[in-house]
Amino acid sequence: LGMLRRYLDEKGDCLVPKAYETAEGVGKLGGWVDRQRTAYSKGQLSEVRMKRLGELGFVWGAQEAAWEKNLGLLGQYRGEKGDCLVPQAYETSVGVKLGSWVGKQRTAYSKGQLS
Repeated sequence: LGMLRRYLDEKGDCLVPKAYETAEGVGKLGGWVDRQRTAYSKGQLSEVRMKRLGELGFVWGAQEAAWEKNLGLLGQYRGEKGDCLVPQAYETSVGVKLGSWVGKQRTAYSKGQLS
């Protein structure tokens, strides 16, 4: 939990990318987080662990939370630029590839896959 707490302090959330490795090279924090979500979804995570992770603000539905976070970033972009015409290569100051995300949303919409 210590590495997750440091990630939270640095990034402001517990949405650790699956491939994320700690700066210290101690371990693959993203893989550990993914295993916690998998155990939770299978009902194999203890109440104690769920409580401790919950106290950190752990997000069980990472995809939905990431989508909402990106939507918020798109709103900020619109507020600054006046439109949602995000260039494909645009990356936010916090390292989110917003242009790529917007492109994926447009593709999903055109295929009727965006709810």
